[in-house]
Amino acid sequence: MNKGFTLIEMLVVVAIIGLLSSTILVGLGNARSKARDARRIADLRQIQTGLENYYVENNQSYPQTLYTSVPGLPHDPQGGEYGYVRPGSQAYILGACLENDRTGDIQTFPGSYDVSPVGSNKVPPPSCTCDDVSAYCVAVGLGGR
Repeated sequence: MNKGFTLIEMLVVVAIIGLLSSTILVGLGNARSKARDARRIADLRQIQTGLENYYVENNQSYPQTLYTSVPGLPHDPQGGEYGYVRPGSQAYILGACLENDRTGDIQTFPGSYDVSPVGSNKVPPPSCTCDDVSAYCVAVGLGGR
């Protein structure tokens, strides 16, 4: 009596393993994009802390440009820089485009407010011109500091 697996049995097992692994990989892709979005929001909060430190140390004025003026700031997880607009020396708008639809439970940094295109007439930064449902832009000082 021969012991072992037939070619058909082996192909069935390989096909089942392939289907399971592809299902898992699809699920991981969604989790990764949500993790990158969470990092973007955390990065914007960290940048806001850096901007407030800069503001205190530089005569109550925010920098003209973000990355050349404040070294060591985080970059977007997929490369590139976050959007930054300085409409005046005591105001700025900071933004990022999320990969997923933004949720209503995103909290802004203390002293800032959400100026994302969702329900807003404020102009977001140039790099935050993504769809309304995925934009996350915050502002400080637009209404006067």
